Amino acid sequence: MEIPVYLFTGFLESGKTSFIRDLLNDPNFAEGERTLLFLCEEGEEELEPELLAESNTYVIPIEDKSDLNATFLALCDKKYKPERVIFEMNGMWKLSELPPKVFPKHWMLYQTCTTVDFTTFDSYFTNLGGYMFEMLSSTDMIVFNRCPNNAAETIKARRVKMINRRAAIFMDFLDGRSEPYEEDLIADLDLTQEIIDIDSDMYGLWYFDAMEHPDKYHGKTVRFLAQSYRPQGMQKNTFAAGRFAMVCCADDIQFMAVVCRHPDAEKLVDRAWFTITAEVRAEDFPEYQGVGPVLYVKKLKPAKKPDEEVVILN
Repeated sequence: MEIPVYLFTGFLESGKTSFIRDLLNDPNFAEGERTLLFLCEEGEEELEPELLAESNTYVIPIEDKSDLNATFLALCDKKYKPERVIFEMNGMWKLSELPPKVFPKHWMLYQTCTTVDFTTFDSYFTNLGGYMFEMLSSTDMIVFNRCPNNAAETIKARRVKMINRRAAIFMDFLDGRSEPYEEDLIADLDLTQEIIDIDSDMYGLWYFDAMEHPDKYHGKTVRFLAQSYRPQGMQKNTFAAGRFAMVCCADDIQFMAVVCRHPDAEKLVDRAWFTITAEVRAEDFPEYQGVGPVLYVKKLKPAKKPDEEVVILN
């Protein structure tokens, strides 16, 4: 039987414990399943013993990251035989630093949720960008707590939707309201042009727009400066073209690339610079795990490396 695992990430006092308390009190979530709760940091709030007993929850404190290893978790699985597992993670532990295959094979990561204290969000984003970026980029849900009425402006300015375009984002306001945060990443381009030029400042927005709305660009011809890359196992006559981009800090630099088709793809040198002119088609492609923009190259012109190789996402 598969055991669902829920991960809660966020800095200390960001609202993780309150979120878990609400879940354990929610009859739609908790129906008496035997639950293992791993507490990886000690905050000011604690879960009430009565709630733990009523929700059939067993708490296991974790004091050191090294304790989260496959041997220890296998022992916990054997001893408690859980039907569900929850981790309240330490905000200073990066998930990427956990050992691979740390869970017993029948524990399946079901959902990751990141809580953010809005009152400290700007400060942490500025001073702990690497930690903040990993938490925001690798989660399924982001919940901003203690939000003022203008919270959406800050979330947009910090480009949270660009960091993780698939996550559901919610704002919990100081007056008790809770609202989803919505933002459509749309590139302001003239689609009536015979060739749509995408400059470096616009590349990031165009990339997100094309990924979200490939049909919008179907049949359009675009032109942009990019680097080529051909990972092992990619289909014949295809390569990836894109730019390295940064949202908040050097730790979050990533290669934002689209799939291109060209008969000489196998001959291209990785990281070479080209000005690419191509027709966009919305197609189902393995690298996208669904429909995405596939560029049929019309012209591939070698180009000089720009002064600024990394695109800053605005």
